[in-house]
Amino acid sequence: MKKGPLTDMLVEELETMPPQLKAAARFVLDQPSDVALMSMREQARRVGVSHTTMVRLATWLGLDSYEELRAAYAKALRAPENASVSSDDRVREWKPARGCSPAIRVASMLAAHTARLGDPGSAEQFLAAAAVLAGSRRLFCLGLRSAHTVARHFASVVSQMDYHAILLDPTTGSGLGAIHRAGPDDVLLALGFAPYSSATIELVEMASRRSVAIVAITDSRASPLARLARERIIVPTNSQSFFQSMAPALSAVEILAVLIAERTGKNIEQLRQQAEEQLAAFDARRKPFPIDRQGRSVAA
Repeated sequence: MKKGPLTDMLVEELETMPPQLKAAARFVLDQPSDVALMSMREQARRVGVSHTTMVRLATWLGLDSYEELRAAYAKALRAPENASVSSDDRVREWKPARGCSPAIRVASMLAAHTARLGDPGSAEQFLAAAAVLAGSRRLFCLGLRSAHTVARHFASVVSQMDYHAILLDPTTGSGLGAIHRAGPDDVLLALGFAPYSSATIELVEMASRRSVAIVAITDSRASPLARLARERIIVPTNSQSFFQSMAPALSAVEILAVLIAERTGKNIEQLRQQAEEQLAAFDARRKPFPIDRQGRSVAA
């Protein structure tokens, strides 16, 4: 289930909720299938709150009990469009057995995360986002912390399609003058994941005030970027280790690049050939470092 029956209400109410209720609401937003299938106490344990907090969430939304909320999600899960195996179930199915190597565990989780991007609901999100991006006069790209590499990769790829992609970097001031002059014909692709960077949020809010169309790649429908965006793509970031995984976000921007190329009629094979020719020309011009008899590079 990509979207629960109370998603719109939860997003609207989220900012007015106290912290514990907000944590419970984020769980309901991001894990709709688990809301339908798990007991209230198990959900509370997953969120890290008491079961009474889950009851208070239902009351906040005008329901008589949390069981009424669960029933609504269970009914949605049984609907024909959700009858096939959900992406959340697929992640659980792909989880390797205990005792396997860490490499297999990580690879299995990454494969499951990437597979979720191909769900019908995600495909609709990608098509809508690509339509906005492809119609831009100028395309701005923003991502800080670990998301900066993803934003840079996207800017590099779309620049090969003759798009004027401007990478924003508040730490160096790069591109800030241009975004302050942006307007309704421009688009900002913003990437941000919890804990959300205040600099990212401020830039997105500023761009939104200037009527720049926002396309967000983020980790939750309750993300501050998602609420400001015209179109949003939700990707997981959890990993088998201490860091956030950027692999799903990298996959997402590459999917967007392909869709933009197709939507604008770009010849993929021609673009690939041009990129190879540019790299070959760069290598031909580059002066190699001298090598000593042991095969080691010698600085000039």
